[in-house]
Amino acid sequence: MSVRFIKFAAAGLLACLLLNACVPLVAGGMLTGAFIAADRRTSGTLLEDKEIILRIENRISAKYKDDAHINVNSFNRIVLLTGEVKNDEVRTGVEQIAKAAENVRSVVNESAVVITSSYADRSRDTYLAEKIRARYITDGHFQASVVSTVVERQEVFLMGLVTPAEGEDAARVASYTSGVTRVVKLFEYLDPKKMPPPPAIQDSATSATVAVPAASAPAVTSAQAPAQAASPVPAPIVTTPVAPTK
Repeated sequence: MSVRFIKFAAAGLLACLLLNACVPLVAGGMLTGAFIAADRRTSGTLLEDKEIILRIENRISAKYKDDAHINVNSFNRIVLLTGEVKNDEVRTGVEQIAKAAENVRSVVNESAVVITSSYADRSRDTYLAEKIRARYITDGHFQASVVSTVVERQEVFLMGLVTPAEGEDAARVASYTSGVTRVVKLFEYLDPKKMPPPPAIQDSATSATVAVPAASAPAVTSAQAPAQAASPVPAPIVTTPVAPTK
């Protein structure tokens, strides 16, 4: 066993202990193999998304400074804005900056006129996002790597190039995760008949232990969900259109 692997395992165990609410999960392959590299965007689009994020973040920061705490996400050149702004004028302004940015197809502005989130708020959202991603793996109905999950003020925003069934499964898992108050689907849908067969999610040759928050709800199917008394009340799920604006 290599020293690098030992350090990696120790770091994972430490993170679990610090969260103080973890249970072991056996997943196929190494931890990094749990999220299979299956991003459906082209390499060119991946690069464009990174450039779009940096471009918009820099322009918002330069213009509004402390009047806006905006998180920018871009998937397939569809931009999601979340975070807090000082007033409606600033909220409109950050949206205009995003829409004017090069190569942007559409903008969804979910920023809010509220006080800036605290470090504790952001840590809670980060933890909640990781809990949802872990539940994608335990659920096993779709490839976790095809869904981009953003959490802001306990609201979950789901982005990605998915089939309708994958989108429903991802929304269901997020909705039944403790702590989630709302789930917003921002997917672009693919025709399942034109999709290649997905790679195997589990590698039977090896296994590794993955830390999963104990507070997460048990995985359920859509049909079983209402009957699961042990599951939390599901958060509402809404769909936001992502039609190109230019």
